[in-house]
Amino acid sequence: MSVWLWILVGVAAFFAASLLVGLFVAAILAKLGQEFSELIEFDPLESSPLTHPPGSKGSVAEERLIAGRSAGLRLE
Repeated sequence: MSVWLWILVGVAAFFAASLLVGLFVAAILAKLGQEFSELIEFDPLESSPLTHPPGSKGSVAEERLIAGRSAGLRLE
């Protein structure tokens, strides 16, 4: 076999090996992600209590909105 054919076989083997290693790592990460997502418990939005009534706003937010700038930033 010629040298160029051996180089072509080597390059093809390198790409095949890197593809297999990538698929193997992806399978491991998919398994870890699936197991991790099973540990998280999501509460439905209907069952979570409201922290603020729908019609109320915070006084600090209103003051900043009226002032038109943030309270901590002062330009002189």
